Order: sequence, then C-alpha cells, then structure tokens
Amino acid sequence: MWKYLLIGLLWGTAVSIGNHYYLQWTLKKNEGRPSGEATMAVVNCYIIRYFTNILALFLAFLVGGEIWIIAGTGIGLVVMKNVAIVQSYRESKKHPWKKKKSSR
Repeated sequence: MWKYLLIGLLWGTAVSIGNHYYLQWTLKKNEGRPSGEATMAVVNCYIIRYFTNILALFLAFLVGGEIWIIAGTGIGLVVMKNVAIVQSYRESKKHPWKKKKSSR
C-alpha cells in the first residue's frame, strides 16, 4: 500500500512541478504584451494544465490500477499549490500591506 502511494505521490508531484514552471514561463513570456493577449495566453496555459492533470490521473489509473497510486497522484498534484501559498505568505511578510506610520 505505502509503495503504491509513494509512487503516485512522486508522479503527481513531478507533474505538478512541471505545471508550475510552465505557468511561470508563460507569465514571464507574456509580460510586455497587451493585456488581452496576455490574458488569453494565461487562460490557454490553465486549460493545458487541467488537461495535463487529467492525463496524469488517467495514466496512473492505466499503469497501476491501484487506488493508492491514484490517491497519491491526486495528492501530488496539489503539492505546488501549497508551496505557492507558502511562498506568497512569506513575500507578504517582506512587503507588508500597511504603511508604517511616520513619526511627527
């Protein structure tokens, strides 16, 4: 059981990392473009990422057929979301939203 869960977790994490870097690349590539074109590029990136996630789950089902591989893949696919949330939280601590009060 644990072996299958770990295999699925590694597979899902690998796909999730690839999706994350694909999104970062798309954002960087479309930085200077007009907002309509950049928005369409990001929307297309998200559509491709969703199909990639579905394909990863389908391949886990075909290759393993074990429920634990599929569950591990699903858990692995959300790993980068949690990493991105932690990174955003750390960045918000570096640049607080509230301005410091000036001493008079």
